[in-house]
Amino acid sequence: MKKLAIVVQRCHEKVVGGSEAEAWHYGNLLKKSYEIHILTTTAINSERWDNVLDEGDEIRDGIYIKRFKVSQGQPDYWGEIHGQLVNEFNDMKSKSSTKSVRKLIEWPIALQEEFIYKQGPYSNDLIDFLSERNEDYKAIIFMTYLYPTTYFGMFVVPKSKIIFVPTLHNEAPAYLSAYKYMAKRARIIFWNTNSECRFGTLLWGELPGSVIGMGVETRKFSPLKLNFPYILYCGRIDINKGCSQLVDNFLKFKRDFSSDLCLVLTGDNKMKLPPRKDIIFKGSVSEEEKFELMSGASIFIMPSPNESFSIVTLEAMAQKAPVLASNGSEVVIEHVKKSSGGLLYSDYESFKYGINFLLENKQKAKEMGEKGRKYVVKNYNAGKIFKKLKDKIESFD
Repeated sequence: MKKLAIVVQRCHEKVVGGSEAEAWHYGNLLKKSYEIHILTTTAINSERWDNVLDEGDEIRDGIYIKRFKVSQGQPDYWGEIHGQLVNEFNDMKSKSSTKSVRKLIEWPIALQEEFIYKQGPYSNDLIDFLSERNEDYKAIIFMTYLYPTTYFGMFVVPKSKIIFVPTLHNEAPAYLSAYKYMAKRARIIFWNTNSECRFGTLLWGELPGSVIGMGVETRKFSPLKLNFPYILYCGRIDINKGCSQLVDNFLKFKRDFSSDLCLVLTGDNKMKLPPRKDIIFKGSVSEEEKFELMSGASIFIMPSPNESFSIVTLEAMAQKAPVLASNGSEVVIEHVKKSSGGLLYSDYESFKYGINFLLENKQKAKEMGEKGRKYVVKNYNAGKIFKKLKDKIESFD
């Protein structure tokens, strides 16, 4: 059986969502046709990238996981470089007439590579393995543009073997010119959505690629029985995901409209939540409980302006939850508009309108839920994604 490698910054059951979930999803889809090796690090925590897992090989669900020691984590001073980058990006945005800045940040390449390297996780052993053993694989899939596992890894592997999955969204690091040169190393790019492809083309120019996406769970789950109506958020609870604004908007809404409506949050909490009975933090839940919560939600909320695919939004749509989403993410806007599966908001007034509309117009909300599910089943079922992946990989010499 031919071998495929998937390079991703971390891989563990405790890491849910994001590019790590997409890497695992691709591995599980493709393992029926290839021997899958996930090449990753011994880190779990994405803030310092400490070595916490054992080096070496593990087999899980028929997939080989090869973990390499992190030789460079994230030092404290990296935050200062990141702050300078964000300031320059915000200055560029303030001068732009569109949502997307049309100019790359041309720092000296040495400084850009220092930013990427010190962001972590960098692994000498992983880079050496890619350099020495790339001929073992029919193709090597590099997952997500941001980290040094992808940036430095793509420069030691022949172009003919590189599949690049950027999971790109509109954030400050995306505008570093170094990533444009990295992207040109790929034989082919797999985009998650059309809007991501348009954004990538804006930054990097025309490159060979296809919109692939990933499959999501489309089995319908029974609603979780709770004694109150609730808005549901699933994912990392973080100010960068719009969660601080979400909580503020919810508190304003409850002051304006007294009811038993609750905000339920699941996932990894990175911010302080107010101690209130109507804000319920459930932590990390099982996949089954997550889908049951989605199935029972009056509204699924997506406040994040930084999404490259938004797995949980599509998962919620598949459970017929009407979606209320921030209009800050082009990807989520595309999902909502193409599916007619929800509404968008930009400020408190449109947030308030969206909640009231979905709660008061139950038939309309039900129709949105059904349209959302139809959109997901048609476009993001696992069988369709597997065929797209297999066809592209088999085209490699």
